[in-house]
Amino acid sequence: MEFVEELVAFSDKESNGCVILREDNTKICYIDGLLATRYGTEIVGEFGDEIMRWLEDCPELSEDGDPVIWEKIDSEVGKYYRIESGIFTKEETKYRIHKVSDITQYMELNRDMTKYVGFFKKLSKFQAAVLDKLSNSYYDLMPMLSDYYITNKVFIMIQHEDSLDVTTYTKVGAQFANDRLEISPKTVKVFRQDTTKDLTLDDFDESVREVFVSSGSGDDAKFRCLCQGDVNDQKYAVYIGIWPNTDQKSLRESVVINVIKLYIENGIMRENLIYESEHDHLTGLFNKGKYLDMVENTYPGLDSIAYYNFDVNNLKKLNDSMGHEAGDRLLIKAADSIRKVTNKDVHGYRMGGDEFLMVACNVTKEESERLTARWEQELARLNTLNDGIDCVVACGVVYAEKPYNLSEISKQADELMYEDKKRKKKPGEEIR
Repeated sequence: MEFVEELVAFSDKESNGCVILREDNTKICYIDGLLATRYGTEIVGEFGDEIMRWLEDCPELSEDGDPVIWEKIDSEVGKYYRIESGIFTKEETKYRIHKVSDITQYMELNRDMTKYVGFFKKLSKFQAAVLDKLSNSYYDLMPMLSDYYITNKVFIMIQHEDSLDVTTYTKVGAQFANDRLEISPKTVKVFRQDTTKDLTLDDFDESVREVFVSSGSGDDAKFRCLCQGDVNDQKYAVYIGIWPNTDQKSLRESVVINVIKLYIENGIMRENLIYESEHDHLTGLFNKGKYLDMVENTYPGLDSIAYYNFDVNNLKKLNDSMGHEAGDRLLIKAADSIRKVTNKDVHGYRMGGDEFLMVACNVTKEESERLTARWEQELARLNTLNDGIDCVVACGVVYAEKPYNLSEISKQADELMYEDKKRKKKPGEEIR
């Protein structure tokens, strides 16, 4: 029993077709299905190689050999074809047959699968890296976010009582910066931004805009809030700068966002357990107790160290003339200049009164000098603010490589700071 008619009727004419041509003159003898839809049945008797230009790309065929399978893109209609070609003889005449299948959807699916496999590999790698550093600081998360989303800027914003702490990471130069802003109805808007659209500088409070601009963001910069939330009533938000090549699809990956939130919330809960005991309440820098702990357990074992001794000029004079509130603003401005350049390897301390320290771990001599220059630039920038507070800070810097003596380094830095204080004092001002 033959089923030719049933098989023909059952075949998918929308995605398959066949054409038969005489071998001696390339005239079309038969056409059906997909090809008939594409070219029409009236082309029977015409020269096939003049109508179907893709036949020119057919590989060499052999009558005694197996059919050849090849592929061809028809750019005119945007289709991808799989072609099976062969030669056969009937009634002493040779014919060339081409069975054509439209595999466009398959190829698109294949590309999607490749894309998805790449995505899951990227996601898995990111998750593993984040979870491996779950107990580390925010400084370890930010470069990973920069690489994952392909961006130059990452910002983490965390509310600490009446302050908004902003940590900025700039990929170019692998540079961190820290700012502390006053919490207000306008600044807390950073915790209520739309996470589905790009934002501009105009979408933020003036103090937040200043942080973005000081980090190098231009007037045309765009930002996206990756996530926001709160843990134990403490709000947080993560932002990135949007580049032309930023991975837009990754911005919608909820699995990644949940990993980021886990990292941030874990860090906030961990930090809250020790924050009060390690930080100075007025400035938010580390306190003397934290410094003494680091002197005992961390700083003696470094390969190199840069030690910065700071002293704020004219605190007593300002307290006497303008009151202690103005004196506090002076100390906060000095602390802000130090905080701006701190990171996981550069620690800032308020030792008490108008005395501050900064310690840079495992840096080179050149890096310590660049750090000094950055601090000076930040202090100068803060002094451009029209708040009536001119902050003058004396600084002594000592760099050393192991083996070194911390007590001797501290003494040298104090002597250099005192010399700098004398240089910066105006005629008639008290030196103390």
